[in-house]
Amino acid sequence: MQRFALFSLFLLLAACREDAWMLSADEMQALLEQDRKIAFTRLAFSGTAVLRTDGTFEVTIPRLGEDTGTWRLDGDRICSRWAEFRKGQDLCALAGELPDGTYRSFLADSGTRLGDFWFID
Repeated sequence: MQRFALFSLFLLLAACREDAWMLSADEMQALLEQDRKIAFTRLAFSGTAVLRTDGTFEVTIPRLGEDTGTWRLDGDRICSRWAEFRKGQDLCALAGELPDGTYRSFLADSGTRLGDFWFID
């Protein structure tokens, strides 16, 4: 029974990534070639962020506050470094588009789902 539960959980997590059309480096570049504002959800957190073409961002998460940082594209990955929330650690993610036009992000190293986002500008 325990093996079945673990197998079912694995299938559920894997299906999340398969539902998304993973973006290529060119598609990521095209999405971020101008300043963009996004809204996002991750677990119990939601917020907004402004990504600027100069490689900086500002984020507001009502439950946590505000933060700033830098971002860069590394092939098909978007990498960010937050000033406060992540204590200066890099975070690299892959993004995929869902059938409804929103996007889902995944940790680049493990494929673990980070959350969903959409453009609001």
